[in-house]
Amino acid sequence: MTSAPEARRPRLDQGAVLQAAENVVDREGYDALTMTLLAAELDTRVSSLYNHVANLEDLRALVQVRAMRLLGEHVRRAAMGHSGADGLRVLSHELRAFARSHPQRYAAITRPPIDPEAFFAAAADTIEALAVMVRSAGLPEERLLPTGMAVFAALHGFVSLEVAGYFGGVEDDLDAVYEMVIRGAVTAAVLEATHG
Repeated sequence: MTSAPEARRPRLDQGAVLQAAENVVDREGYDALTMTLLAAELDTRVSSLYNHVANLEDLRALVQVRAMRLLGEHVRRAAMGHSGADGLRVLSHELRAFARSHPQRYAAITRPPIDPEAFFAAAADTIEALAVMVRSAGLPEERLLPTGMAVFAALHGFVSLEVAGYFGGVEDDLDAVYEMVIRGAVTAAVLEATHG
């Protein structure tokens, strides 16, 4: 009596490795990602992973870049047909939705980029969508970067606390609180930039 042949494992490529890495990050957290954990996820040897990524730092950089690109795709779709303060509100809601759907990948993109050139190339959609909204609100070009940073800092403060569970049992009020944060951040940034 012969045993049934073992199911063949799918051939590894970089896409499969990165998808598995994202699964690990989503489940365990960005800081928990190791080559050993990833090899276990793929049911392969650690040495096999080095055919697809250079090392753990390279792997984490690629996860950051892919997460930033994914956020950019979401933001670009959400931004269509909007401008000015309304557009900034739409982008703010999309940022929150992304962070709630992918909290660990959101955490990855809010860390210092490991590969800044690739990261900021991946961020092009997000940066451009924000710049379009800020420009259409009447801000001069030299105020785009500081205004975008100010808006993001305010929103990130709320979003990172929310996904960390800081607000506990007050979920019913969080939408209203986030609206207040958006209103404050967008209004203050736009007023500062246009009248400051």
